[in-house]
Amino acid sequence: MNSDQNVSSIIIQTLGFCASAAVATFVVSKVLQRMTDPNYEGKENAKKRMAQIMKVLKLDSNKFSLNSYELRIATLISLPEEGADIEEIGGCSATLHRLQENVILPLRLLASKIIVPSSLYMPPKGILLYGPTGCGKTMIARSIAKKVDALFVNFDISILDDMLYGETAKLTKALFTLTAKIQPCVIFIDEIDSVLRSRQHRDQEGTAIMKTQFMLLWDGFLKSDSTVIIIGATNRPQDVDEAIMRRLPLRLHVPKPDLVAREQILRVLLRKESLVNNFNFKKVAQEMEALSGSEVKEVVRVACLKRYQDVAQSLVNLPPELRSAVGMGRSFDEVKLSHDDVIRAFHDYRNFTMDTFAGASVVTEEVIAVE
Repeated sequence: MNSDQNVSSIIIQTLGFCASAAVATFVVSKVLQRMTDPNYEGKENAKKRMAQIMKVLKLDSNKFSLNSYELRIATLISLPEEGADIEEIGGCSATLHRLQENVILPLRLLASKIIVPSSLYMPPKGILLYGPTGCGKTMIARSIAKKVDALFVNFDISILDDMLYGETAKLTKALFTLTAKIQPCVIFIDEIDSVLRSRQHRDQEGTAIMKTQFMLLWDGFLKSDSTVIIIGATNRPQDVDEAIMRRLPLRLHVPKPDLVAREQILRVLLRKESLVNNFNFKKVAQEMEALSGSEVKEVVRVACLKRYQDVAQSLVNLPPELRSAVGMGRSFDEVKLSHDDVIRAFHDYRNFTMDTFAGASVVTEEVIAVE
């Protein structure tokens, strides 16, 4: 009897030891994986992001497999509904009209299985949006993806700057293999000139190989009936490699907004705001000469902050039990934004910007003097 108990005790102890060893081995392997793979966290986040996307798109994970490099690219994917409505983009109406005709309508026809009796009626596989910064190039690209119900890949070119030898080539390939699987898809490359710039003798070997591989994979899309479109954005089109430019046949200028465009932008930004009855959009637009779309938005944001500041401060200082008695909704409803509020915010913004640049200039001069 005692021998049976001893045998049972030994078996239980052995099983416990094996289980503990297995757990310890698993933990150690995970720790080592984190230590030896600098991209471990990125891959784990990519798996979670891709699981969400596959769930939304109702994709079968058994049929839709991704390798670790495709998973890393998957972290850059945005769903169509995350983009802006193209009708809500103020200014650059000529650019938007050309996009509607050349890109959006052909893609929607393809998605609807409507066949046009022409082999040449097809959207371009490459688009270049060029113009000053802050004029809505990224927003336009996102709006295209939303309009045609396509996934949007905001391709951060720095993801290719990998320390491990050979990883850059694998990630470049993953961009194209992944988007081929999830098409229709828009690949957006901001500041395309920073990486796919004109090739020079002093380019590093890895950079030159990446450019060549990128163009070869891109050519695979050009020769197929895929619904993947690459959109590049830059404020220095002259620096983009000529071979890349040939793959971006539709080139659209996105300029700083003129008077009419600034007024359109203001109307879009303020369409849901509480304004005084005599709000003069044209007067505000005239004051904001030479501002980009993003700068106009910043001025309007500051104007709203200042207009609501007093009411917001008084409500924050009230005890919670008194806020409902005062009526927060009523307090805010009484606040109306005027064109004078926006113009004052613009002058403050301009003066602050000028002071900032002046201060930077003084610091630079002092550094030069010290050197």
